[in-house]
Amino acid sequence: MTAASIGCWGLVGLVIASVLRIAIQRSSILPPGCERLSPPALLEVVTAVLFSTLAWRIGAVPDLFAYSWLAAVGVPLAAIDWNSRTLPTQLIWPGGIVLAALFGMAALLNRDAHPLLRSGVGMLVLLAFYGALYFLRPGQLGGGDLRLAALLGLALGWIDLSAILVGTLVGWFGAALALLVLRISRPSRPSRDVPLGPFLIIGAFSVVVTQQMT
Repeated sequence: MTAASIGCWGLVGLVIASVLRIAIQRSSILPPGCERLSPPALLEVVTAVLFSTLAWRIGAVPDLFAYSWLAAVGVPLAAIDWNSRTLPTQLIWPGGIVLAALFGMAALLNRDAHPLLRSGVGMLVLLAFYGALYFLRPGQLGGGDLRLAALLGLALGWIDLSAILVGTLVGWFGAALALLVLRISRPSRPSRDVPLGPFLIIGAFSVVVTQQMT
């Protein structure tokens, strides 16, 4: 893709993020006490940068639409979780359905069903892993984390199965590092002050933009 087309795709991300912000703030998605997603324009700028980065990294292929949608949904999810320690089901489920449809479209256009099958495996693997943690260690993970894991497994599995492991490890490492910094700087604050969701999303995108797409 040319620099102009990459910049244009970033503007598309800016517009989509603006529309999603308005839709979320006017709906019942935001948890009680969470009056706004983030400071003005922050979500839009982050989404635009992600759109441009994805366009530069992936190129003009059908996969781009799926990962761009993941960015459009993932940024507000991370912001909501960071502000309220909640991952709203009303945003995760529709986001996952659209993502699955976009990957299905990409598989159809590419005439290759193998990445779609890997996506399904990735979703099931992370759902099983986080589900085991959810039931074996009650209180350590929320239901939102479980649903988010399924969404990210769908995206990471499209790349390859190793991306599932790497993306998960990067996300957990980032959360552990943030928790360590928090405990050192503010030892009186509880560990739940570090939400897991934003780091899982960052870990997933770090893999998406660094690994060669197949």
